[in-house]
Amino acid sequence: MIKYISIRVFGLGVLLVLLNYLYVLFFYQRDLREKSDKILELRESQKKADILYFAESSNVNFRENDSIKLSISELTNLFFPKLKVIAVNNVASHAGIFKYWLNEIDLIKNKPKAIVVTLNLRSFDAAWRHSKLETPLRESLVLVEPYPPLFNRFLLALQAFDSKDETEREKEMLKEWKETQLHFPFEFKYKTVREWDGAMANGGHLNADGSWDIKKSELACHYIKAYAFNLNEHNPRVRDFDDIAAWANENKVNVYFNLLAENVEYADSLVGKELVFLMKQNRDFLMKRYNRNYCKVADNLDVVPGKEFTDQDWTTEHYGYRGRMYIARNLAAQLKTQFENEYQKAY
Repeated sequence: MIKYISIRVFGLGVLLVLLNYLYVLFFYQRDLREKSDKILELRESQKKADILYFAESSNVNFRENDSIKLSISELTNLFFPKLKVIAVNNVASHAGIFKYWLNEIDLIKNKPKAIVVTLNLRSFDAAWRHSKLETPLRESLVLVEPYPPLFNRFLLALQAFDSKDETEREKEMLKEWKETQLHFPFEFKYKTVREWDGAMANGGHLNADGSWDIKKSELACHYIKAYAFNLNEHNPRVRDFDDIAAWANENKVNVYFNLLAENVEYADSLVGKELVFLMKQNRDFLMKRYNRNYCKVADNLDVVPGKEFTDQDWTTEHYGYRGRMYIARNLAAQLKTQFENEYQKAY
């Protein structure tokens, strides 16, 4: 009986190996193109890149009237004409996705000289971490999990990944805004995002006649929900960046975190010094945590004036040409510490 069972198990194992081989041969690339196209793009990009640039939409958002429509990565490349800076961009991506991309780099054949990783302050907030876009982002990683491709395909079919629906994600976001305490080194009357947001929504800005300025109040509320948080090691996104830093140190690859500009000017005028304090405190946390070993942080938090932001009625990291130029120039200054011989002043 035991011998019979062993033969059956052996036969099943052989069948699974054969099925996996056939899947890889005929269907795997098709599924990757459909579900994980950025992984394929990364695999091709690393073959010719000296510097890889991981980004979300900030890198490739342009104004219609921009005289020069070059991305941040392309503008950065102007300072290093002998090097190839190649970007992989994916809307709404963040460190939780970028750290998986690192595992796709062939460190033997195509080890990059450096990697730039977008460091977006808003990606730490509750709205982004619980966004409905998280489901397709997580789905895009399933096929490259460290298991046989056929097994990964079954995981994908079973939705065995973070596939919460929009309602559940919104519930988690609202719970965080309601319960997470805000901390200041001075007295402040609002203890949570919900309290602060509610007060601002109810007449935070008034018109000259005393009526509510609804449009300005709504925009101020967006700023509160985007930036009112205290960064610490318990934030899931911080743990993601920790993983990236650990990868850099383990593999001895210099990683440059490109801390994007936020509209600090509007945060101040719409909400006030307390919100600006939180933004700068969180910036300082990131600078202290990641400016060491094989990691450097290019600090762009307040280098872009408010008028240079493409979106004037929302909180995004989308800039006109001048804004992208300021950030690229700042990033290039950091890269120059490694690539001084290749650096040329571009603008």
